[in-house]
Amino acid sequence: MSRISESSDFWYAIPFGERYRQVMDLERPRRDLREELSGHPIGHNWMPPTYEIVGKGTWPDWMAYWVPLLSEKALSCLRELLEPHCEFLPWIEEVGHSYTLLNVTSEIPKGNWTSERSSVYSGVYTAADIISVHGVAIPQMFRLEGYQGKIFVSDAVARVSVEHGLKGVVFVDPMIPEIHLPFIPFHFGRKGTGFVRREDDLLSEQKSATH
Repeated sequence: MSRISESSDFWYAIPFGERYRQVMDLERPRRDLREELSGHPIGHNWMPPTYEIVGKGTWPDWMAYWVPLLSEKALSCLRELLEPHCEFLPWIEEVGHSYTLLNVTSEIPKGNWTSERSSVYSGVYTAADIISVHGVAIPQMFRLEGYQGKIFVSDAVARVSVEHGLKGVVFVDPMIPEIHLPFIPFHFGRKGTGFVRREDDLLSEQKSATH
């Protein structure tokens, strides 16, 4: 059996870790940030929502949210890579802990991405899986046109994040079916972050077949 490449050109980020603090947006549902963070710059019109921090665990570097929410440490490591592709919106201000919301403005046009499995409702993708991109350069962080279900990062961003041990996130190869993720063991050691590769998926399938 041939070895699958260990590196992807891009990854999608998922929250990881059960004991980290999280944010609760107190203005939903009367205010829908999904409509506001549509990929277009907000500028001076940005009004940070009221929030509550829940949990008493460690403060993560990538706080679990549906768009990237980065600590000062994470932003200092990644700012140079991300700045051309995101608008930085200050949000959480706690003693010793501030977080910036990323309004991701780079988008891969629909004609340049495909998925092997998807669900579409009223012309909008509600799910997309086993994703590939073709014909364009990979931005450092990006959305897919027509689909808001995942945020993607380049291999460079993922590697910097992992090398600096930025906790609260792992990076998944977009060719791994999402339904496989609960069955793939994550072994990241003390860093608490890392990559989920096709090799991991393949090994998990092989172990399942022998039991």
